[in-house]
Amino acid sequence: MKFDFGLFAIALALSLIGIVIIYSAVVGTGLEMLYLRQSAFLLIGIGVMFFLWRIPVRIHDGLAYVYYISIIILLALTLFQGADVKRWLGIGMFKLQPSEFSKLIMVFALGRWLRDHLKDVDSIFIIMASIFLIIPPFFLVVREPDLGTGIVFSVLLFVMLYAAGTRPLYLFLLLTPLLAMVSAVHWIVWLVYFLILIFILIRWRVSPGLFIGVIIIAIFIGVSTPYVWSKLHPYQRERIMVFLNPHHDPFGAGYQLIQSKIAIGSGGILGKGLLEGTQTKLAFLPAKHSDFAFSVLGEQFGFIGTIVLLFLFWLLLMKILALSRLARTPFASIVTMGIAGIIFFQVFINIAMTLGLAPITGIPLPFISAGGSSLILFWAMVGVLQNIRSQIVEI
Repeated sequence: MKFDFGLFAIALALSLIGIVIIYSAVVGTGLEMLYLRQSAFLLIGIGVMFFLWRIPVRIHDGLAYVYYISIIILLALTLFQGADVKRWLGIGMFKLQPSEFSKLIMVFALGRWLRDHLKDVDSIFIIMASIFLIIPPFFLVVREPDLGTGIVFSVLLFVMLYAAGTRPLYLFLLLTPLLAMVSAVHWIVWLVYFLILIFILIRWRVSPGLFIGVIIIAIFIGVSTPYVWSKLHPYQRERIMVFLNPHHDPFGAGYQLIQSKIAIGSGGILGKGLLEGTQTKLAFLPAKHSDFAFSVLGEQFGFIGTIVLLFLFWLLLMKILALSRLARTPFASIVTMGIAGIIFFQVFINIAMTLGLAPITGIPLPFISAGGSSLILFWAMVGVLQNIRSQIVEI
């Protein structure tokens, strides 16, 4: 079986950059073991990649629903713990986060479902069944609470339906609940959204049943949004308020974002140098080794460093998208697009939140942010991609 050394090299370069960033973020803080742990998890991740490289993708196709049931059980088990935050399960000396691995499992499960119904991907039943497939894991991870992973599931559904060939009209209709919720911040904004929605439905000549259904959903979400807002955790409401105005709570919820923007901006073109960032060294920047690793990179390596990182992610995504077009089977093609969607979304949202362009959601930067489960997950994805690539070479 052929091995794609280019794909491996990009993933390894990103992971090593992550370890350097983590080291520079924790040195002198008493958390020096974090970069050593990340290095150990990198070795485990590479081992997982080689293991999955040897497993034909058709095996994942056949076991997709078994994987799905298994991850549902694991996610449910996390909720029986006594802690307020219930994201990890202890396995020997290690703690693993099932919600991270559920992302790849959902890629397999949705890929199997859509592959089985390629001729009917525009059917309302198939689309609704796809939505119901993500509902159990979505609510389980949100209860942990891990809203970021729940959002990833929603984006994944959209991307994989697109990959399977669902019409743009139905993809737009999938977005209408989110648009209705966002526009419900003020009744005038919601009314404008509602009128635009009616115009689009008429313009695209949707069936009367679908027209009525979409309108009812839009009205229901608009009316229920205040209730949903009241049920969010206080820290989640604060994150949204801080996104809209970072100085809403400059010494509380807004502190991270303000310090992140200062760190990135102070790096200039070339940065302050490794271990020389003042925001990092003086501990002004919280979560600098995890959610805000990009801020550390921007401060110490400047604009040039961030461009290098973004270029590596661009190369990785280009290789994955090319692989999706060349994949031998519909399942492999859809799975590849799903993996690309997860990586792109997490890169985009993580960097956007460090710049104040998106709410702080706790979504890690792939291969970079500290976290064993996250790092192993993305190397597992590389392993799946390696197998798909090897099948193309062997034609």
